[in-house]
Amino acid sequence: MTSEYIIEGATPEQNKLLEDIAFRFDVKEDHLFEIADDVYKSLADGLRSEKDAKGVPCLVSYIKSEITQDIREAEKSEMVVLGMTINTTASRIKIASVQFVQGAPDAINKQIFYLPDEESITPTKLLEDASTHVAQFINTHNLVPEPGQPPLSMGVTIDLPLEETSKSGGHVISNSLACHKVLSNLDLAHALNSVMLKRHLPVKVTSATNCVISTMVAAQHHFHSTCIALILNHGINASYYEKAAKIPKISGSELGNSDARVAINTELARFGEHSSVLNPTMWDHRIDRESPNTGYYTFEKLVADKYLGEIVRNLITDFMDSRLIFSNHADVSMFSTPYSFFTSYMTIMEDSSDDLSEVGDLLRAGFNIDASLVDRKIVSSLCKIVAMRAAKLVGGAAVGLAKKATEAMDTPEPTVISISGKLTEMNQPYLECTMKTARKLASKTGLEEPIFNILGEDGYTVGAALSSLSK
Repeated sequence: MTSEYIIEGATPEQNKLLEDIAFRFDVKEDHLFEIADDVYKSLADGLRSEKDAKGVPCLVSYIKSEITQDIREAEKSEMVVLGMTINTTASRIKIASVQFVQGAPDAINKQIFYLPDEESITPTKLLEDASTHVAQFINTHNLVPEPGQPPLSMGVTIDLPLEETSKSGGHVISNSLACHKVLSNLDLAHALNSVMLKRHLPVKVTSATNCVISTMVAAQHHFHSTCIALILNHGINASYYEKAAKIPKISGSELGNSDARVAINTELARFGEHSSVLNPTMWDHRIDRESPNTGYYTFEKLVADKYLGEIVRNLITDFMDSRLIFSNHADVSMFSTPYSFFTSYMTIMEDSSDDLSEVGDLLRAGFNIDASLVDRKIVSSLCKIVAMRAAKLVGGAAVGLAKKATEAMDTPEPTVISISGKLTEMNQPYLECTMKTARKLASKTGLEEPIFNILGEDGYTVGAALSSLSK
């Protein structure tokens, strides 16, 4: 074991178990090259066919890379556009308005609205409630168009896989495991337009996208050369632009016959479902087995906010079962509750104080445990081991994405990756390790080192508004 994880004052048994865990979670450079290569191949397979078991889904969007030109045209007229995000549990929507102001930053308003928590809610009732909040929003912010003016354009986005059938049409794929039943197979744009038309609202939905697509559009508005968007959130996903004519599964269609570069929702969370390249540990298999979607979202379960804290909790309970952490008199029952160790707690790995006071405070406040200094060091080390593995895996995947996106460019350009999501703000070492890993791997594979931009936690609602301008 490297000296990084040898704990002074710990027993040989404690250090041995920590050594075993660090070894199992270590990701060598050769392994990362394999992951990058496998991501690249999975993208190619996913573009070939929806039914290719080897590939990630790679869902094709009607959003084109030229949307930056559409946005520039809108900026000249200082128009207002709207965006709406519907969360996956159909319990909350976020609405944003973007007003372009020449020579000044965009004027942006955002507001969150909560929807009734009803098990038996129907799609019509859901969208009626959503349209009520749209009406409230445009009235509150004085956005109602003058008589005779065209309706406000609105883009809708959702963090569920969409099968887009036109620029403004697309239904939620019904077999999505994270999908609330009221959203299953729902054509968001068509259904919402129908409801708003009946209510005489001066708003028209002109695009429906997955959140990772709208995030890429938002990123392009800030960083014009963006060709990849990476979301590090409760889940993980990525998008990039691909030449439509090079996508076999849309060959012969109007879109497939065009010379456009179109946005691809890769559904990166599902990478590894049909491959052994990720090499999950016994703790990863345990979490997968106990999850409601066993066998699916393999990559997500190794790297995403939803699962990282749970991996750490499982490692801590293994120390507990071996009587190698916490006092025998401590009440450790709270650690038996699944997902009780939140990923946000992992920021304690940044505690550099001599007594790791932040770690001790968290264990006392969150779990009612007075931990010794050695115990604190063990917990901090476990957080770091789990976070750094995840960051390296994401860095490897980013290189596979970069290789695919570079091939799709009309002319050689720098690979600009914009990152959004909670983990960009919550865990700085994770973010830095991801970027460092990707740059190092890219330079060793003959690719130009990617340029990273940080978009922040929520780019997709504003991105949905901008996506409404797509032509």
